[in-house]
Amino acid sequence: MGSRDYRTPPRAAQRTPQQKPPRKPEPVLKGSGKVQGSNRDRWILAVFVLLAVIVLGRLWWLQVVEASMLSAQAHAQRTNTIEVQARRGTIYDRNGNPLATSVEATTIYANPNEIIDPAATAQILTEIVGGDTAEYQKILTSGGEKDTFVYVLKKGDPALAQQLQERDLVLQQQIKDAHPNENLTAEQQRTALYGVHFLPDSKRVYPYGQIGAQILGSVNVDNEGVFGLELMYDSVLRGTNGQIVEERGKDLTPMVGGTQVTTPAVDGQDIIITLDIDLQQFVETELARVGAERASDDGSALVLDAATGEIYAAASLPLYDVESLTQEQIEKGATNLKPITSQYEPGSVFKAATAAAALEQNVMQPDTPIIEVPAALDIHGSIVTDSHPRDAEDMSLRTIIMESSNIGVSLVEREIGDATFHEYLTKYGFGQPTHVDFPYEATGLLAPLDGWVPIQAANISFGQGVAASPLQIASFYGAIANDGLKMQPHFLLAYPYSDTPPSYTSEQIMTPATATELTSILRSVVTDGTGTRSAVEGYATAGKTGTAEKAAETGGYLENYYVVSFAGFFTEAPSKFVCLTTMDNPLGAEGNAPTQPLFAAIMKFAATHYGILPDELTQGSPAQTDQGGTAQTPVGETTEPPQQDAAPTGGSSDG
Repeated sequence: MGSRDYRTPPRAAQRTPQQKPPRKPEPVLKGSGKVQGSNRDRWILAVFVLLAVIVLGRLWWLQVVEASMLSAQAHAQRTNTIEVQARRGTIYDRNGNPLATSVEATTIYANPNEIIDPAATAQILTEIVGGDTAEYQKILTSGGEKDTFVYVLKKGDPALAQQLQERDLVLQQQIKDAHPNENLTAEQQRTALYGVHFLPDSKRVYPYGQIGAQILGSVNVDNEGVFGLELMYDSVLRGTNGQIVEERGKDLTPMVGGTQVTTPAVDGQDIIITLDIDLQQFVETELARVGAERASDDGSALVLDAATGEIYAAASLPLYDVESLTQEQIEKGATNLKPITSQYEPGSVFKAATAAAALEQNVMQPDTPIIEVPAALDIHGSIVTDSHPRDAEDMSLRTIIMESSNIGVSLVEREIGDATFHEYLTKYGFGQPTHVDFPYEATGLLAPLDGWVPIQAANISFGQGVAASPLQIASFYGAIANDGLKMQPHFLLAYPYSDTPPSYTSEQIMTPATATELTSILRSVVTDGTGTRSAVEGYATAGKTGTAEKAAETGGYLENYYVVSFAGFFTEAPSKFVCLTTMDNPLGAEGNAPTQPLFAAIMKFAATHYGILPDELTQGSPAQTDQGGTAQTPVGETTEPPQQDAAPTGGSSDG
């Protein structure tokens, strides 16, 4: 046998199970002398830095950019804000009588999260407050956990709140009696009225009810004016509401000691208006009586002082009482003060404007020249006639107005010229607002001159084809009574706590000489013309009648439907009252219109009420002085109206 070679293999080739793999080569040093790491290390570092930037950026965004919003949200979640209404200012008439005022009221509300037994609470509310139990239970349960405020009763009688508080005391005592000698927790002592709360409030009332309601207007449940002077002066009367903030716990119930008033309410200002409630009452009573007797579809009356523009009374049919206003009354226009908010074709009362333009242009004088007035007038195929058939006759301007001749006044307008006539009507204020301080004033309608056709000028000269509000007509007649000076009509007389009185504009729309001549013509209308039934015994009266066909909404005119009116004033009295009355289609509209005796009744009452002496007692005597006065006593204190209001005179009325 040969010998076996037992030599050990070379070390480099020897392998054992415990042998480790060869080590990786060391990193190579490059030019900087630093060790170059792997890509994985760099990515880990980048991700870490990015996350840090995101977190820090988010913190910055929340703490800086959205901090105020988040704070507000947190505040809103733990608080409940309740608005406290300011007390609305009082409206007084010129003699200090409160026409619209605010009385104490209580608003009752509930926090549904505090109510432990909605059915029991609803039953008690129905018993004391009135209303429907199911409806109460619905509002106490349907709001969810976040609902912490629901109204039970807005602006209620404080006596109801008192009854609820007394009932709560009774219920509390019953709980204590049922658990004698027990130390009850606050939650165990909660009654069925726990969670019912009360806010001091105020409610608008109108002491004179229907009287002056169309002028005053009304407010909604949030104390905001919705029409009339309540709307016109809402920003003055309303004041600024305050706030009560309630802090709430986790269960959304108020925290003890957490209620605070953050903003106190600022009460509204009082105002004094030009209205005389006694004259207003008489005007409304007579207007309603005459409207009922003559089966009138509508009617209105207005009294203003021509020397100042102050409106003493205004009303229209149908009337209404703010405490019993119905939707049907609203639809019939009961809430509209139509002497201001409506317009109509005035008819022959407008002839005074044509006469004024003729006198201003000196194309005619009251009694000269005499012109031939035919029985009918053909204007490019359109025939103009008078209301009553007559033969051709010679007439002066006085006779034309006195007899209310459509043909005659058409010829006068022809002498004036269309362009000049249009200029005067614009100057007199027709087709433009009077800027009275009342919402939704009607501006009337005066067609542009370039749209006139030949017959149109004639129609406008006698008050057809032109529209005006009763206030525009009364304001124009006021200028005649006031030596040609037209005053801006208005209701606001004073802010009782302000040293700055309201200011109003005036405009000389005709010369004093024209006003005097026109007054003489209008005086003849009452003494010898169509207005004899407007005369007031003892007082020289000037005025003009009007009977106009009523325009149809579809165009043309309604058959046998007339709007009658009368505008006039006393010519010798120191008072410069102007009164306008209108009636829509009353019985006897042609020949026996009720507007003349209605005017006479109103002016007679005004003369008696203001102590205006008959003319024969004032001839040669010093002018009557104005001894009446707007209430100067601080508003809010008791004021007694004068025993006898004095007549308004030029300059300022009632002081």
